[in-house]
Amino acid sequence: MKLVKVNPAYSFNAVDRLLNDLFTQEYRSDRFAKNELSWQPATNLFEDEKSVQIELLIPGFEKEQVKISVEKDLLVIKGEVAEQEGQAAKYARVEFKPQNFEKKFRLSEKLDAEKIEAAFKNGILKLVVSKKEEAIPQRREIEIA
Repeated sequence: MKLVKVNPAYSFNAVDRLLNDLFTQEYRSDRFAKNELSWQPATNLFEDEKSVQIELLIPGFEKEQVKISVEKDLLVIKGEVAEQEGQAAKYARVEFKPQNFEKKFRLSEKLDAEKIEAAFKNGILKLVVSKKEEAIPQRREIEIA
């Protein structure tokens, strides 16, 4: 049983959008300038006996630009980049730029949505979601008589 479920629908949308954009000429300058292209940050998931850790690679973001919320059993992480007005430089090529994103994780009933810790350092957002006490395996020593 998985404790955190990732919605794979985003990857199909990104591929479809990329293929559609390859056949239109104006997508590079217009859509990058308007910050309409969306992307999904690379994600690592780890599990130990007491928690699940989620790491998102979001270079170029400040922690103030990232919002984390929990709605019932859905963990939502959003990154929003403010549009820069009056930018005089015209790029000949743009291969990277911080872009808006939204990533959702469905939390298992074995995770405690009230006990989520978040830290942001060097472009990596790390969340630790604690397991509920009843989900943590209990060990006890049995003495031999």
